[in-house]
Amino acid sequence: MKAKLLVPLIMLLAMSAGMAGPGEEPLLRKGDEALAAGLWEMAALHFSECLASKNLPPADKARVAIRLAEAWVRDGKPAEALGLLGQSFVSRNDEAPFWKGQALAGLGRFTEAIGTLSPLMADPAAPHRNEAGLTVASLHLALGQPDAALAVLATLARVSDAGLAVRARLEQVEILLDRGCAADARQAMPAPSSVSPEDRALATFLEAQLLLAEGHPAEAAAGFQSLIDQPTGHSLFRYHAAAVGLADALRAAGSRENATNFLLSFIQEHPASPFLEEMFRRLLDDLPETPVPTDPVLERLARWITPSEIPATGAINTLECCAATAWPSPTPTNDLLAFALFTRAAGLHRIPTPNARAESKRLLTRLRLENPTHLLAQKALFLTAKWALDEGATERAFAILDTLRESAKPPELRGEAAFLEARTAALRGDKAAAIRLFEEAARALAENEAKTARFNAAILRLGGSSGTTTPVVQADRPLDAALAADLELERALSSATPAAAQAAISDFLTRHPDHPRAPEARLAAAEAALAAPAPDPAFARTQLEILTATPEAAASLSAPRIDLLKLHLADLAKDPATAIADAKSFLNHYPDDPAAAEAALVLGRNLFQSRNYNDARLVLEKLAVSDHDPARAQAAGLLAARAAALVPTSQSHQEALILFDKVIQAKGGDLAAIAKLEKARLLIDMNRLAEASAFLRKWFDSLAKADPLHLPAGLLLGEAIYAQGSINPNSLAEALAVYDQLLGHAEKQPAIFNRLQYLRGRTLEQIPDDKEPAKKREKQAFIAYYSVLETTTPPAEWHYFELCGFRALALLEKAQRWRAAIACAKKIASFNGPRAQEAATRASQLQLKHMIWED
Repeated sequence: MKAKLLVPLIMLLAMSAGMAGPGEEPLLRKGDEALAAGLWEMAALHFSECLASKNLPPADKARVAIRLAEAWVRDGKPAEALGLLGQSFVSRNDEAPFWKGQALAGLGRFTEAIGTLSPLMADPAAPHRNEAGLTVASLHLALGQPDAALAVLATLARVSDAGLAVRARLEQVEILLDRGCAADARQAMPAPSSVSPEDRALATFLEAQLLLAEGHPAEAAAGFQSLIDQPTGHSLFRYHAAAVGLADALRAAGSRENATNFLLSFIQEHPASPFLEEMFRRLLDDLPETPVPTDPVLERLARWITPSEIPATGAINTLECCAATAWPSPTPTNDLLAFALFTRAAGLHRIPTPNARAESKRLLTRLRLENPTHLLAQKALFLTAKWALDEGATERAFAILDTLRESAKPPELRGEAAFLEARTAALRGDKAAAIRLFEEAARALAENEAKTARFNAAILRLGGSSGTTTPVVQADRPLDAALAADLELERALSSATPAAAQAAISDFLTRHPDHPRAPEARLAAAEAALAAPAPDPAFARTQLEILTATPEAAASLSAPRIDLLKLHLADLAKDPATAIADAKSFLNHYPDDPAAAEAALVLGRNLFQSRNYNDARLVLEKLAVSDHDPARAQAAGLLAARAAALVPTSQSHQEALILFDKVIQAKGGDLAAIAKLEKARLLIDMNRLAEASAFLRKWFDSLAKADPLHLPAGLLLGEAIYAQGSINPNSLAEALAVYDQLLGHAEKQPAIFNRLQYLRGRTLEQIPDDKEPAKKREKQAFIAYYSVLETTTPPAEWHYFELCGFRALALLEKAQRWRAAIACAKKIASFNGPRAQEAATRASQLQLKHMIWED
């Protein structure tokens, strides 16, 4: 048992306000926010970074260290906290003794913790004095020293702080009730008017318990019922404890049927109750000594028992097709199912018929097979041994009991096994074995049962038995108007850029619409409009329509140029059917025209975009080999490789790799890097992971970190290595190292940061923890995921941002850190992203399910 951490976070946040310089303020803010949200690992990370800063004023260093120690204590790292608190710059801080005591308690050094915290109770100026006192009391209780705990609480009950005094008295009542001292508990019980609102639910619960102990079950039932009727304001634990209390009060009032019906309904509504064990035990206790098969309790238990997921055809599991499934690998049983299996088995065994007892054994066997690590599995084994003894199968029973004595985790179960074996040995007349087993049982059992075991051993000892030149104009000659217009057109046609050419030719046509060369100008203007960085197909189409409206004008122009213009317009209009038809027509009519290669590229691209990959590849691969323009040939080759990669056959994929290699090895052109990326992508998709890793590693290592390709190559390399994790676990660490190298790209690119942290977290979740190899590095994964949420600006992208957020939430839920999970869900929702409503709903669900009402 660990001591309670009682210092309110709001107090600690107020104390840390105003510390440090501007450089450290964001870290302190993040640390304080993490503490308030219960995200201890994030708080520790930020306080550690702040403490490592060289700009931290010495006066603030100790206070930051105290906050770090607190975060470590709350995160279950008391040894690290204790080491920090022992450093001279921290140990003289007024708060150090309190947190040292908490760290000692976290290490299980309860006596030392009491010695450290007790002096704080006597010092009115000591920080956290009251919390220290309550912690000392809980430590005494953990040590099995209830009288010492009561003495500490009695001292606290006399302090001037009325709220603390009442809380101390309530804790006294809890201890006294556990000890069965109802009269003393009544005397310690504070008056209702003195109880603060935050303690009112606890006081109501204790009053109901006290009334039950005093023999007033009707009044006790009313108290418990009031807590169940008003679930807000108190904890999940107390709410469910009140349900057990109500059932006990109803039973004590003689309404066993009402108690049973209430428990059945409550379990149905709360199948994940933390009090299932207590509730099912009461259901079993209330079953008749010899129930009928149609007993309502047994029938309700049967409805909670879902069909087994283990195939019923035998030991070979045929649901999967891999070697690992040659033996059954069931999904762990949920608690409700496990308790229903156990309780129905125990109940059916009371029916003295072969069918009932056979089913009871089958249910216990199912429980043990489907969930061998469940707390009930070993109890089921113990029950099986008892039944074997009843049936006279002594040797089988002893074999089971010997296994339990050696391997059962709860010491009480080991003790019960030893006791049962001892009793049997005694009945068989093996006095020496019985004495030894009774003494073994006494060392494992609780106080009263241990006394019985020792007593039996004593009795036996006594004798008894458990991606134109233009023409030169002479300066001394007058300017000829026709020549001037020709010069103007020539200048326009020779403009440096397509956009400038379009503007100059348009201006020429506006002033010289009937110029003999106007058709030529219109065609050139249309071509320029389409060649501009931002193509203007509407302008080009208008010029083409004017030309085709006067066939005699169009006849004076190059037919291939006009047809090529039409082809480009169809291409830009994203009309692949027309573009394909126009390209094929151009190639049929002008196969030797210099523009044929351009038409072939348009044809290949439109075939590709139409998903006609085989025909596209034939056109493009031929162009890549025959075109004299290296850049266009390389582009055609790359597109041909892409087309081959998209044909879903292994042969086509292998040919695609050859085509990518040709693009990579081509001289001239700028597409080799893209081809490398796409080749790697294909290798990964082909599951040729080792080949992809080797190819990418060599390239990645040759790239400077400032190279724009360093990031995309690294992402693919990480993916290829990560995908080998199931075969080679070491590859996960290699993938993580790659992602860590890429983090430098994320400093000014939040979107990249989000993606990398998701990939890092996903990898960390699968790498064994250095200190506990049986566990995964889930805390480091959580830090990676949650770090994307620690921003004060809207995210640069939503996909990876929210993936990280929800994965962080899932890890908190897995660890059953409900308050932190609620805070995380609310944090995700606060950004108002695509999944904000989902996050808000999840926060509400967690609050309701776990009855966490405080913000």
